[in-house]
Amino acid sequence: MTNQNEPLALFSSEPQQHKPQSARDTTLAPWLVLIVDDDESVHQLSTLVLRSYQFEQRALKLLHAYSKPEALTILQDSPDIALVLLDVIMETNEAGLECAQEIRQTLCNEAVRIVLRTGQPGSIPEHELMLKYDINDYKTKTELTKERLYTVITASLRSYEHLVKLANMAEKLASFNEELEECVAIRTNELEQRNAALLIAQQKIDAQQQVLVQQEKLASVGQLAAGIAHEINNPLSAISSNNEFISEHFDKLNGAWSQLRLATQEHQELTALVRDIEGQFDLLWIETESQDLVNETKQGLTRIAHIVKDLNVFTNSSQQVTSGNYIGEVLNTVLGELNIELSASFRMHIECDDAFNAAPDLLSQALSCIVKNALESQCSMNHRVEIFAKRKERCLEVAITDRGCGISAESIHQIFDPFYTSKPIGSATGLGLTIANSIVKSHNGTIHVDSKVDFGSTFTLTFPFW
Repeated sequence: MTNQNEPLALFSSEPQQHKPQSARDTTLAPWLVLIVDDDESVHQLSTLVLRSYQFEQRALKLLHAYSKPEALTILQDSPDIALVLLDVIMETNEAGLECAQEIRQTLCNEAVRIVLRTGQPGSIPEHELMLKYDINDYKTKTELTKERLYTVITASLRSYEHLVKLANMAEKLASFNEELEECVAIRTNELEQRNAALLIAQQKIDAQQQVLVQQEKLASVGQLAAGIAHEINNPLSAISSNNEFISEHFDKLNGAWSQLRLATQEHQELTALVRDIEGQFDLLWIETESQDLVNETKQGLTRIAHIVKDLNVFTNSSQQVTSGNYIGEVLNTVLGELNIELSASFRMHIECDDAFNAAPDLLSQALSCIVKNALESQCSMNHRVEIFAKRKERCLEVAITDRGCGISAESIHQIFDPFYTSKPIGSATGLGLTIANSIVKSHNGTIHVDSKVDFGSTFTLTFPFW
């Protein structure tokens, strides 16, 4: 409660009294000041004294509350109040202090300036009150002359203005940060898209380089094949003929020597001479091993002939491409040549009955190379091979899948290289997949390989229908 004579202190004067500006700028919004006091005379006198006050060409708009709840309601409805002139003792002895505490903690209003006015100074020191209740000034009503009241209000409004400016700057800074983050996100997304495009381009370049390297290798093999066909075929024919001649005459010689051995059995001296000659020239060993040596030579010559024949694929384009070919017929030819019967471990699915142009013998050779490779990749009892042919848009797609050992990532780019093989030396020429790739390309087709070690491989052949 307040003393009835205390509000009169508002009219007391001091030397060099501050004279407010008389001109008002009605275009600027007034400062909102809330007066909280349970004494009506305080409200009236405050209105009278402050009616001509201005700060930065803005007048005051006074709001009035007579209790703590009423003050809190007004503050909640008007969060842009700049200053609260708050009485300490109202409905209770600490209503003003509780009101200040709730403004800060409950309403979370850190900007509004709070000036406590009291007619009866309490027992708590002023500095401790300001720290505990986060108030900005503490005055007794008797010391608040008009000039000092103006000073308190001016200092409070200036502080509030600075806080508002800082809050606005913080808000703008946050907005700028959001815009900057958005710009950074957009730019990052653009860079990621460009990086992805560059990666795709690099992959295409790598693929094209691999194609060019493969083409160069095939061209080199073609030149080599042309030389081999010319340089090896003639001596190969001569060696094969000579080997046949040697084989026949070895048979005759062995037969003649056997007859001579029989004819000399009745003459001890001749028998001893024959045995001596046999021991001296190892004729028994020659008789036993000669046919094996001739057969090994024949096998080697046959292998050379097969290699030369395979190499002819790179240079021989004499086979005519015909129309009216069906993939089912070509695959059945392959299975027949390889003596393969369909079973649980070898399946074939044909879902394409469209005719296409091809050189059927060459295409059968290419498919045969890949199927043989799939069969030879077996590494477990559960090995399976599956052939699936279907139409895909304007292309014929043939997928040959095995559940074999698979191909390592380091080797998968080498499998089409001439003479590359993972098999023991002498057991394979390393030309099978090279030949298959060359034949497929001659049909304007492609081969794509997917493989995983211990899980198997899939060779996908694609041929255009026209």
